[in-house]
Amino acid sequence: LDRHFVNGNVTLGVGCVLEVTGAWWVGIFLMMKGLAVSLAWVMREAWGFVKTLIIAGFIAFFCIRGFIFEPFRIPSSSMMPTLLIGDYLVVSKFAYGNRLPLTNYFFWERQPERGDIVVFRRSGSGLPGSFFGFGDTLFIKRLVGLPGDRIAFANQTLTINGVPIESVHKGDYVAVTATGEEKAVDLREENLGGVVHPILRDPEAPGPTVAETVVPEGMFVVMGDNRDNSRDSRYWDWPNWGLVPKHDIMGRAEFVVWSWQADWVPRFERIGTWLRAEKTAVEEMPKMGGDGGVRLNRARGGEPA
Repeated sequence: LDRHFVNGNVTLGVGCVLEVTGAWWVGIFLMMKGLAVSLAWVMREAWGFVKTLIIAGFIAFFCIRGFIFEPFRIPSSSMMPTLLIGDYLVVSKFAYGNRLPLTNYFFWERQPERGDIVVFRRSGSGLPGSFFGFGDTLFIKRLVGLPGDRIAFANQTLTINGVPIESVHKGDYVAVTATGEEKAVDLREENLGGVVHPILRDPEAPGPTVAETVVPEGMFVVMGDNRDNSRDSRYWDWPNWGLVPKHDIMGRAEFVVWSWQADWVPRFERIGTWLRAEKTAVEEMPKMGGDGGVRLNRARGGEPA
């Protein structure tokens, strides 16, 4: 009897252990199943988030960057004193029309104006491309010559349609040369078709001589404000003018959004500097007429030059 009692207790104990163990296994199974369901839900939510980021990135690149604006950093001193190395700009992509991204197809177009600061692409420069070192290099210069203009450059003087573009001395300026050295140059104020803006000229640098040329339709001439430290239309195809096609102009510089000095000290006073060309003076040059002759600018009065 005692033996049967003991055996019964053992059987009961083993049964209890198995029951408890089975419950644990059931619990573990349910927990693992719950984790699997939770993990699947997390993966679905994560993939949905990733897809949202991809779509947002697509919209940002093709809609905002492609159609509206693009940031641009000033890497050289060719546009001093207007733009400084370390300036970060907002460039309007819709200033001259909206194009299909990565193509030259325009939905609508507007012509650039004289005096605009433009960002444009140029191949064959030997400099790194704008897309992670690949593709065409982006440049920023001031637009000085329009289609139909007769344009020439000699003795540090730009001539448009037979009229020399004069500049007024405003003082001295310490500029940065192509080798990174500082040099004292002349700070001058130029009236470019009514757009008054500063330029720099080095009295010791005569500059190139480029013969008078009529700018073809759809082409533009650009120059840096730092006239004796800028590789621009005067040099690209010398002794002829180097021209920029309309479809290579990517946008117009609007304003400075941020600026660093070489030692990473912020230039807070540069933030918000307005860059859009605005006519603040009377235009001092005649325009080319449809017959190739000089048409008098009536706002100025007098006789054509």
